[in-house]
Amino acid sequence: MKDMQSLLTEKEIEKASFALAKAFMNDPLQTYVFPDPEERARKSPAHFEAVLRYGVMFGEVYGTEDLSGAVVWLNPGNTAVSPEKAELAGLDKLPELLGNDAAQRFFEVMDFLDPYHLGDIPEPHWYTLVIGVDPSFMGKGVGRSLMATGLERAAASKLPAYLETAAPTNVRFYEGLRFKVVRELIEPTSRLPLWTFRKDF
Repeated sequence: MKDMQSLLTEKEIEKASFALAKAFMNDPLQTYVFPDPEERARKSPAHFEAVLRYGVMFGEVYGTEDLSGAVVWLNPGNTAVSPEKAELAGLDKLPELLGNDAAQRFFEVMDFLDPYHLGDIPEPHWYTLVIGVDPSFMGKGVGRSLMATGLERAAASKLPAYLETAAPTNVRFYEGLRFKVVRELIEPTSRLPLWTFRKDF
C-alpha cells in the first residue's frame, strides 16, 4: 500500500465526508438528488458521512493522508447492503438527513441498479461503493492510487471487482484501470445515464 493512503478510522469520517461532497458536487447523480446547488453543498457531507461510516463498519475505507480523497470497498460475500447493517451505520436516517424528496430520488436510482449488480456479477467479488477526490487534487493520480489497494487485494484473491458510475467523465478513468463496461443504462425516472463495470483477474 502506498504511504499516501491508509485505512480510515471513525474519527476521520467527518473530514473525509467533506472531500467526497466536493468531489461529487457536479456529479450527475448528486445533482439529480439535490437539484439546488446550495442544498447540495449543505447536505452532501451528511450523505457521504453515512456512506463512509457504513464502509468503516462493514468494509474497508482508504483515505489519503490529508483526507482529500477516499474510497469505500466492500469485501467478497459482504457486498449487499442489508437493512440491519444500513441501520447500524445510519443509512436509514438518510430521509431525515437529506430530506424525504432527495432521499427518494437517491434510493430510486440505487433500487434501479441493484438487479443489474446482482445479474452482472453473481459470484463473490470486490465492490467499489464510492470513490471521490477533492477537485483541487484531481489529475495528480490520487484516484488511481486510492483504487490500487483494493484492486491488488482483488487480484491476490483472483476475484473480480465491480462498480457503477453516473458520470460520463469517469468512464475513461475506469477503462484506464482495465475495467470493462458491462452495461450502459438509462434510469427511467431521472433519465440519468449509468454505467456498470467489472474487472476480472
